[in-house]
Amino acid sequence: MIITEKLIWLGLGVTAVGLVSGIFYQTVSEAVDRHKYPLLGQLVDLGGFRLHLNCIGQGTPTVVMDAGAGAPSITWGLVPQKIAEFTRVCTYDRAGLGWSDPNLRTPRTSQQSVDELHTLLTQAGIKPPYILVGHSLGGANMRLYASQYPEDVVGLVLVDSSLESYMTSETWKRIKREVWLYQVMRVASRVGVLRLIGELNLLPILEEIKQKIQKYPLAVQALFDTYKSYCYRSHYWATVSSEYANLEKSFEQLQAVTSLNNLPLLVLVQGAKAPEMSDERFQRWQELQLDLTKLSSNSQYIIAETSGHLIPLEQPDLIVSAVRQLVERA
Repeated sequence: MIITEKLIWLGLGVTAVGLVSGIFYQTVSEAVDRHKYPLLGQLVDLGGFRLHLNCIGQGTPTVVMDAGAGAPSITWGLVPQKIAEFTRVCTYDRAGLGWSDPNLRTPRTSQQSVDELHTLLTQAGIKPPYILVGHSLGGANMRLYASQYPEDVVGLVLVDSSLESYMTSETWKRIKREVWLYQVMRVASRVGVLRLIGELNLLPILEEIKQKIQKYPLAVQALFDTYKSYCYRSHYWATVSSEYANLEKSFEQLQAVTSLNNLPLLVLVQGAKAPEMSDERFQRWQELQLDLTKLSSNSQYIIAETSGHLIPLEQPDLIVSAVRQLVERA
């Protein structure tokens, strides 16, 4: 009995030492990351937390870009730099993503993202008019923003935007499983376990991304290490988990967007089917994307013939061309 108790206390002691060591490893490593991968742009205080904003180029209207679910602003790749050649463009990280502070006091819904983006632009002195560009979930957010601040927006580009009508019961089940996984990764990242596995090249999600980006330009591949440093933070996975867990609520908020009147609207949709997507689902996706053009009497539908969902990386010039078109109209 005494030996058993000693073993229990020894096990608890070893566990405690391991947790403390892991937390120390994580804390020091995050400090190193901040030095190694400094933010570009500025951090703007929104009252209790700061959002990362990076504006480059000159001209008007200002292009404002919002990335996909769980995606930091660097996933726009080379698109912002090319837009900056003919007007000002601002990218930002939603709370908890990229270099932005987390804000988990409220659910991470599309409406919350819209409210924070509006405050960010106001606080930073980025005055309208705006051309909004959103990819995937960012497209849903920008659709909501355009509907609520029509006097500020002179153009909207939706890049393979998320669609509430595309979701099925099976899709929602998969998302619930993913949310559970993100919560596990959140805990693992707090004590440095996620970082350790990642640095040993044993984290499947990062290894898959690493393989996929090999086909992109070197400037895009160089962003991988920065992206990896984001993924090692516990608040990153807490944010991703909240975005996905509240996706249904975000889609309910979007139901209020029934018309954008005659706002210039360009809808870009993937033209290359992913291997895991059935022909029927792919056709359904393209049809629903076409339906988005009905939101405005001044819209255009563009198929990215050689791209899957990641149009910003696979056909960046198509997005740049769409933005240039709207700038010239404005």
